[in-house]
Amino acid sequence: MADDNDDNAVLPGRVQAELTRLRAERQVFTAEQDRLKAKLADTEHELREATAVAPDEGESAAVNQQLASQQEELDVAKARLRALEAEVLLAHQQRDSLRAELKTCREERDKLRLALLDAELVVSAGVVDADILPGGEPSADRQRLLNAERLAAEMARELDATRRTVSWRVTAPLRVVRKKMDRP
Repeated sequence: MADDNDDNAVLPGRVQAELTRLRAERQVFTAEQDRLKAKLADTEHELREATAVAPDEGESAAVNQQLASQQEELDVAKARLRALEAEVLLAHQQRDSLRAELKTCREERDKLRLALLDAELVVSAGVVDADILPGGEPSADRQRLLNAERLAAEMARELDATRRTVSWRVTAPLRVVRKKMDRP
């Protein structure tokens, strides 16, 4: 700078003024250049960010597609769940129906057992011969006993036939579970 001042002293006034104007202009241009470089750096940074967002948009499209696929799978699973719930409801209804039928069968069995025990008591007591009236006709008690024995034999055959059916064998696990649930 000292050399510049020495050079300026030798130069005529108009040239010195022009030189000062050019130096000021250079400073303005340098400042403008720095400002434009900063703006270029900012723009490049924004461009990099925007370019970095583009792969994210591609990824989001893939994620959206995967999400749509999973939604379809969810809808299929929900439909299957509804179908299974309907099947379970039907199975519960069938189970309840079988339970009611089983209850009825048990009640009939118990009645038959009681009738059979009564008949066995009568037979073991030897009352059967005494119940026959002199005319050879059985008394009303004897007739009831014979009817009860016949009914007991018939019910025993029906119970045995029921136990040999496929449905009785298929529902055996349900009865086992029921017995285990009824136990304390």
